[in-house]
Amino acid sequence: MSNDSARLLAAKARLDYQKQRVARLAAQRVDALAPPEAQGIVDPADGTLNKDVLDADLDVVIQEWLNLPDPILGDKDTLQLEMAIVDGQGVGDFLEVGASAQYDKDSVFPTTLQIPKADYPHDGKRQLRYRIDRYNTPTPEYSPAIDLIFDKTPPWDAVEPEAAALNGNVVTDAFFGTNPTGLTVTLPPYTDQDVKDTYALYYSDTVPVEGQIPPAIGYGPLPANRELLITKADIERLSDGHFYIVYILLDKATNRSRISKIAEVYVNLGSLPTALQAPVVPLAQGDGLIDLADAQAGITVEVDYTNYRRSDIVEVTWGTSKPFTEEIGSREPPLSISVPHDRLREAYGAADTELETDVSYRVLRHGVPYGPESTTLKVDFSVAGPDRPDPDPTWPDPINSKLDAPAVWGKNSQQENVLDRSDTGEEATFKVKRHDDAKDTDIMEFYWAGTLVTEARYDVDLSDPADIERPLPWTYILNASNNPTLPVHYTIRKATGAGNEQNSPTAVVNANAVVIEPDAPEFQRLYNNRFLNCESLWEDPLNPTGDPAFKVFVPPLNQYLPNGGEVTLTWTGWGGYTGDNEIPAARLTEARTISAAEAAAGFYWEVKPYSPHILSIYDPTGHGADGRGRVQYSFQHGGETVTSKTAEAVVSLGTGSGTCAIP
Repeated sequence: MSNDSARLLAAKARLDYQKQRVARLAAQRVDALAPPEAQGIVDPADGTLNKDVLDADLDVVIQEWLNLPDPILGDKDTLQLEMAIVDGQGVGDFLEVGASAQYDKDSVFPTTLQIPKADYPHDGKRQLRYRIDRYNTPTPEYSPAIDLIFDKTPPWDAVEPEAAALNGNVVTDAFFGTNPTGLTVTLPPYTDQDVKDTYALYYSDTVPVEGQIPPAIGYGPLPANRELLITKADIERLSDGHFYIVYILLDKATNRSRISKIAEVYVNLGSLPTALQAPVVPLAQGDGLIDLADAQAGITVEVDYTNYRRSDIVEVTWGTSKPFTEEIGSREPPLSISVPHDRLREAYGAADTELETDVSYRVLRHGVPYGPESTTLKVDFSVAGPDRPDPDPTWPDPINSKLDAPAVWGKNSQQENVLDRSDTGEEATFKVKRHDDAKDTDIMEFYWAGTLVTEARYDVDLSDPADIERPLPWTYILNASNNPTLPVHYTIRKATGAGNEQNSPTAVVNANAVVIEPDAPEFQRLYNNRFLNCESLWEDPLNPTGDPAFKVFVPPLNQYLPNGGEVTLTWTGWGGYTGDNEIPAARLTEARTISAAEAAAGFYWEVKPYSPHILSIYDPTGHGADGRGRVQYSFQHGGETVTSKTAEAVVSLGTGSGTCAIP
């Protein structure tokens, strides 16, 4: 070997030794550096970070390393964080993150650097280390790398977790017979389930929503099979009801899921509704038919069953209409439930004859149905006359505005809807134009002051003139008396189905054809039903007490004065047995206010004082010892003065010694 070759080999050996020495020193320095300490790690096993620390830059604590430079010469070591992606391909290149910093022996340790929030991945694994660029060598030193997991995605991500599965949706005493521990709740599987995930389970009679979450009925680490239990004791403690079950999941990074979708369970403990009876529709009893008159009166369905509770809901279905409900409340079965008009109309639809209709009900206890029980009846809401509107908010109001109101004409007054005294004792006439939708055999019936005028019935005959005239006999006018706003209308119906009448609008008649003449008053204590004599002055002539007076009974006036009122009574004396020879001194007029009770029962009135109103009739040297007394009464009624018939009796005051002896 030449000397040159020997020198070259020696130089190469020295270079290799230096490289090996540097490598060995570098390896020793790596082992000597402490790993970085990232703040907020919740699982040291894999470096998972608490999601809350990811809302800002992440602090990383670095411990002091050896052989920091002396500040006298101004030398500095430079510290820099580095982070690498970890994926299925392994660990990627380490790249600088955050700002670097410089240190010497006077620097304070441990020191903190930060990973900027902008350098976070959305989710994923990373490795973190730091690099030291020493003041005295171009060869960097590296710390051990630590694992980090960035996780801000909650279980089920941004969607509502699916509802839990239950091993029963209705819990009764029988349910506990086969499930003695309680209700099993199984959460559905989800992506990235982890053994360190936790849950909170909620069981409430109100729907849990964000901001109004009740206390959890169970919480803790989520079992691998996600199977949870609401215990029998908890269910019994919260008693009966309609309950909602939701859950919330929390992963180890403390990401919280949304409130899950709802699972529902109905708890009905104790005795259940039994012995449901068939529903009864009272207005259909007998003929099995419901008609328009029944609808106007108000149709009810009666239901009855045992083991009822006040919170039970009865759901009634009338025909094909939408079911409606009513709570039992403070009532006791049998329970009477009114059927809304819109359900009756909906179920009958466009039918025009009898329609067989099923009526049924169910008992809902906390949403669980028991029943149904049903019955079948016939419904007929068909009518004659113009069609009603659809929808018809006033149905079953019988008035059809498309019908003309009738008019009434007096025989002598000949004014529309006016009867005056010229019509007294006379028959009047109903007049109306036949409506365009009339059909042969339709029946029109007329009403005067709410009373059916049977003589006015008209069976439609389309061959007759369209202008219909029907009689109104005087007896109806008399019985209804006078009324400035007397109502008049007519009805139209088919030849069959008397309860399905449509009514015309009402006309108002100013009826003033009746001369009202109430019954005459009655004299009391008459002798031989003819004479007012000295004995008539006293209740007990043998033991006279009080003032002498003739006594008069006024009959009941409540048909005119139902609340009582003022009655004017008039007594007149007349000379002799015949003729109109009034004795002025005998006249007595007295106004008296009577009560409602007196108007209903009648009342008594006394003619007094004896002198002059009675004694002046005794005129033996003039008209004669005997004369006459008349009495009548009057009052205001219907805007006019009504005067009664007159009662008259012979006043005979003569005795064998002159006239009556007054104590």
